[in-house]
Amino acid sequence: MARSNKRDIVSNEEACCQIDGKLNLPEDIRRDLDGIGGLDGLLGSLPDRDEIESKARVCKAISDPDRLKILHALSKCDLCPCILKEVVQQSDSKLSYHLDVLEEAGLITSRPQKKWRIYMLTDEGRSHL
Repeated sequence: MARSNKRDIVSNEEACCQIDGKLNLPEDIRRDLDGIGGLDGLLGSLPDRDEIESKARVCKAISDPDRLKILHALSKCDLCPCILKEVVQQSDSKLSYHLDVLEEAGLITSRPQKKWRIYMLTDEGRSHL
């Protein structure tokens, strides 16, 4: 079976999109779109820009294998950086970068404990494992 070329589908006005100012959609797509209020209903149901950017930060944060490894380690127990460094086998600066990305995405948090900094998963971080 030949693979369809996305450019051919998008550029083929007969297959989809507007013809003479009207949407030319497959019947099942039109029915589903009408069921949610048409294009305006679809656009109105999408998350706002801030929420999209927040989700993009989370996706970026969990897209790195070392950061995923950190999240999984923290799912077992709260840990200090010296243990996390052993988990990912990275330099201090690289570990610091990964922890910053995870913290900025809201997936982990930390607290001071005497002379240490202890890292732990947030509820948000736990929900992505």
